[in-house]
Amino acid sequence: MSKKKILLSIIGIIIIFIVGICIYGAWTMRTSYEDKVNKAFSTLEVTQDILTQEDIADLPAPVKKYLHYVGAVGKPKVHNLHMKIEGEMKQGLDKPWMKVVVDQHNFYDQYTRLFYIKGKIFGIPLTGIDSYIEGKGRMLIKLASVIKVADESGEKMDQAELVTLLNDISLLSPAALVDSRITWNSIDDQRVECSIEDKGMKVSAILYFNTEGALVDFVTEDRYYTTSDGESIKTKWSTPVKDYQTVNGVKFPAYGEGIWHLEGGDFVYAKFHMKLAEYNVTKLK
Repeated sequence: MSKKKILLSIIGIIIIFIVGICIYGAWTMRTSYEDKVNKAFSTLEVTQDILTQEDIADLPAPVKKYLHYVGAVGKPKVHNLHMKIEGEMKQGLDKPWMKVVVDQHNFYDQYTRLFYIKGKIFGIPLTGIDSYIEGKGRMLIKLASVIKVADESGEKMDQAELVTLLNDISLLSPAALVDSRITWNSIDDQRVECSIEDKGMKVSAILYFNTEGALVDFVTEDRYYTTSDGESIKTKWSTPVKDYQTVNGVKFPAYGEGIWHLEGGDFVYAKFHMKLAEYNVTKLK
């Protein structure tokens, strides 16, 4: 066999090996996500209790109007959410846009958020799991499903994930806003302050509504932006949404953005198109 053929054979073996590692890594990340989702399902108890006028009687007027706008009143209370999302994300100010697909499961009886994301950077697969479980937040991202490029946890991440869960509830599962762990402070006819408590933590946000009653923005100061030198700084974060659509009699926004409000200007790092929203599912999908 010629040296050229030997070299090509070696290169082929290396490529097959790398592809195999990527496939295995992707499988392990997906399996980890599914294991966490199934564990949350194991303690879930879905009822068919209806959200009534009495349930929402003590809420601020804009929130009551919002719940009527989305059609949540008179429908079953929401215990969990399954979402599918497509969109684009940037990992930094000077980074390119990356197309992503997301599978997400939220649970509201015992607050849990599980966000599985897939994308590609320069053709190399990237996978990640964003989670909030029993008061602990973690963001794990791997390149080629093997090389760890981010693994953040700790008190700041716990807080960030809790406020992100509040964001999900407010925008995508509004019936779950009726909860003793969520409290309110009225500001005016189109703004309210919303706070959530869990596992000894409390975070807050301002919810903005339009004249029709739709929630159009969620703004918080309780998340942390990681600078280029690795420093985490508490920074204003918002998620404006639009294009409400109706599925199974309930409205939700079909498009949203994630924005960091930095000193040098706004940094739009996420553009999401919500493709599917299912409530009170009983198993992994």
